Amino acid sequence: MMSDECIARQMRSIFFPAHQRHAFHRLNVEYLASLQGLESPALSDLLETGIRGNLQRASESDAVMPSLRHQVEWMAALIAQQGAWLQQDKERQRKQLLSNSEGNFILYRAGMSVDFAGKKLSEALLVPVHDAQQRVALAVQMLKDGLQVNPLNYRAHFELGWAYLFMLNQLPEATFHLDAAAQQAQAASDPLFARFARRHLADAWYGRQEFSKAADIALSILPEAAPDDLEVRYELSRYLSAAGDIPSAAQYLAQVVGRSAIHYVQAQAEPDFVGQGEIQTVLEDLRSIRLQRIQHYVHANWKQDALATLPLPDQIDSGELFNQVVDQHERVMTHLPYATLSQREKQIGDRILDASRQRIIREVRLRSRHYEQVAEKERQRWSWVNQTGGVLVHLSTILLLASLMFYLLRFALDLLGVGNLLNADTLVGNILGSMLLLGITGVTLLQFVPWGMKKLLLKQLELDNTVSVLKSSS
Repeated sequence: MMSDECIARQMRSIFFPAHQRHAFHRLNVEYLASLQGLESPALSDLLETGIRGNLQRASESDAVMPSLRHQVEWMAALIAQQGAWLQQDKERQRKQLLSNSEGNFILYRAGMSVDFAGKKLSEALLVPVHDAQQRVALAVQMLKDGLQVNPLNYRAHFELGWAYLFMLNQLPEATFHLDAAAQQAQAASDPLFARFARRHLADAWYGRQEFSKAADIALSILPEAAPDDLEVRYELSRYLSAAGDIPSAAQYLAQVVGRSAIHYVQAQAEPDFVGQGEIQTVLEDLRSIRLQRIQHYVHANWKQDALATLPLPDQIDSGELFNQVVDQHERVMTHLPYATLSQREKQIGDRILDASRQRIIREVRLRSRHYEQVAEKERQRWSWVNQTGGVLVHLSTILLLASLMFYLLRFALDLLGVGNLLNADTLVGNILGSMLLLGITGVTLLQFVPWGMKKLLLKQLELDNTVSVLKSSS
């Protein structure tokens, strides 16, 4: 994993070169991966850093980056694979050059000098600026010396052109050597490397503001490119836009950004596309298409959902609640980055459907809690009636106990033969009658239920049962 300090150094010289108007493109990293032997994790960090830099320069938020993580990692894997191929091809050509030297020490020394120059270029990316300049100058001189001995070494031409292009910003020299690398690689039956060199040649012509030449080279590469090679098409759209051929640029760009969210983000921050109405229309139309697809997915799946047809109590309209949720999410989606819409199209639709279900369940639960609160207020309002009933029942109990004590005491006195001392049946009868009246009245008041309370409780029970059904169906 590369350090932040190393990333910062590379950004200064390679990530945002002056000839690209200080904008980041993947082309800058493709040969760097081979030069440094970078693996996918380090390349992911470099790509993410470069894309963030473009967004910052365009005053765009980098909040979209988490949604691009998967595609950045996929792109890093492709670059790592290409870097490995470039390294293997370099080793193959080195062995071939050494075998062709046939004991010629000067030719052998020139080949070794070219190899050593590549190491110096690699070291130049990992040392302080002053040391880096010395290493680049040494590498350039070694490459020149090697080409004087063997001008057919197209890898030496390419590395020299690459150094001029990205590290020294000497574009005429870069153009010359990259052109030579492309022609000699083609003559040496290495078409893959020839195409790779021509892509850099187009970038050099672009830096010299020869936009038509850059576009012509990119167009010549396109038939040889794989159908899923979106970077070549993106570069072509940039060159065409800079050359003023906006309709063609918009056509090629639509082919790319419609399939790649990361290139959509790049296009939004691309200096060559700023102020081009037709290209901006393409980007906006793609966003509208994504929104329409999500809306269609949501409505089609809602019609098949059990909640859409399930009758709800208390005149709750599930369709109206669903539309409210959809409207809220649509307002949010208009502000989401295109990358998020394209990468998470199904997830966004499923989230809207789940939010609709939760909104219906929440509405039923809120109604239930509302009726519960109303019932509680009514109960508190009429609680004095139940409290009075409790007092009367308590008094009735006291009178009953007093009467029982009277009869027990008189029974004991009867055993002693003096029971006539407590001859008060009339008084005790009145007490028992009062006790009975107070008890009946108290029990009646304890059972008092405010008017409409039963209806509220039944509604609450129905709503609570509905919540259980909705949770089980969702």
